[in-house]
Order: sequence, then C-alpha cells, then structure tokens
Amino acid sequence: MTSAQPMPPKTGGRSLAAMCWATLVCGLALSGCSARLKPPTELTAPYPQPKLWAVVPFANESGVSIVDPYFTADVFTQQLQQVKGIDTVPVNRVIVAMRRLQMSEASTPADIRQLANALGVDGVIIGTVTAYDPYPPLMLGAAIQLFQTPPHNRLRGFDPQELTRSPRGTVSPGELGSAGPVAQAAGVFDATNHQTLSWLRDYAAGRSEPHGAYGQDIYLVSMELYTQFVSYRLIHDLLAFEQARLTPMTEIVSGH
Repeated sequence: MTSAQPMPPKTGGRSLAAMCWATLVCGLALSGCSARLKPPTELTAPYPQPKLWAVVPFANESGVSIVDPYFTADVFTQQLQQVKGIDTVPVNRVIVAMRRLQMSEASTPADIRQLANALGVDGVIIGTVTAYDPYPPLMLGAAIQLFQTPPHNRLRGFDPQELTRSPRGTVSPGELGSAGPVAQAAGVFDATNHQTLSWLRDYAAGRSEPHGAYGQDIYLVSMELYTQFVSYRLIHDLLAFEQARLTPMTEIVSGH
C-alpha cells in the first residue's frame, strides 16, 4: 500500500504560467507600440506673446435639438488650450460672467466687449453648430469667429456696474479694435468625405492607440472624439486666417 503523496495545486502552476505569458505579451505589445508611436500634430499661434481667449457656449442652428452648446464649447476649449501661445478660461467661468451680466448670449459687439472685459481676456470665440449627425457616418458642421480686445481696454476685475453703464447694442470706436471679427473659420465635416477622412487620419495618427480595438477608426464611432477633431480643424483654419492677416503685404509680395 502506497502512501498518498501531496500534489502541488494545479492552479498555482497555471497562474504562474499565465503571469509569465501575460508579461511576455505585454512586453511585446509595448515594444511594438513604442516602435509605431508618433507625436501628435500641434498648432502654434502666430503671436509674439501668449494670448488669453474665452469660448462662449455655441449657438445651435443645426435643426437637431440634442446638440449640447456647453459640451461643444467645452471640447473646443480643450483643443484650444493645446495650441502653443494660447491660454483659455474655463467655459464655466464664461457662463458665470454671462449670468452676472444678465446676458443669455453674446450676439452684439457690446455684448462681446462686456464679456471680454469681465473675463479680462484678449479675445472671445463665438461659435455656431450648423450641422449635426451623431450616428455613423458622423457629420458635424460649425462656424467660429474671433473677436479681439485691445489690451488697454481690458479690465482687471469684475465690476458689473462699470460694465453695464453703456447701453447694450452699441460700442464706442476702438473698444473692439474693429466692430466685427478679426478672423473666422467654418466647415461641414462629413465622415463620408475623403478630404475629411484624410484630415482625420493625420489628426488621429498621434492620438489613438495603435493596438486598440478600433485604432484610428475610434474617431469615426465616437461623436465626442469626432468633435475634438472638428474643433482642431476649425482652430487650424482660424490660426491660418490670423497668420495671413498679420503677415505684412511686403513679405507676401517678396516671398519671405
């Protein structure tokens, strides 16, 4: 009669083997990722000094009721914050300032002046959603305008009485530099359009997980991520507009 010999638990051996295999797989995956990772494309503002901008909640002219103007402004602000040479104030702070000014929207030069002074910013972005389809193939259209305030007209603190003394709907010469926007950009970004898909591929190249379930296509199934891409493209075009506006005509003619 043989005596029973204790057997090592099978689960322990399997667990150890599984851990080793997982470590090996993770190491291979990480090494593969590092070989394929690339830095994302970045934008740079064409200003000698950093600027502070504020983004007003977007208006909705798309005809789709589920558009969230605060969410759109928030995503746009996040993308704007990543631009070299541009700082932003949180959208919540913009909303608080508008409420204190009893302003439901910033639709006139006087509105924008008061809001810019209340926030102490160099510029205000006014945006409108013009097309919206959150179901694949995604589509998002928007238009943005940049209004700038001369530095000597910005207030350091928030004084509602001072800001509301002048009648709304009017603006004194020079208070906004020009009564209208200094730069603008607009577009409808349809995920079936090949130019849009080309821009999206370039944008997603440094902002997606190469070995993820969707890869770069994650931007084609998530409206939040697609809104990030559209915001980036609009900012890209806005800064190009500003670069052209600020470039002296003599440099353009001479080719420098």
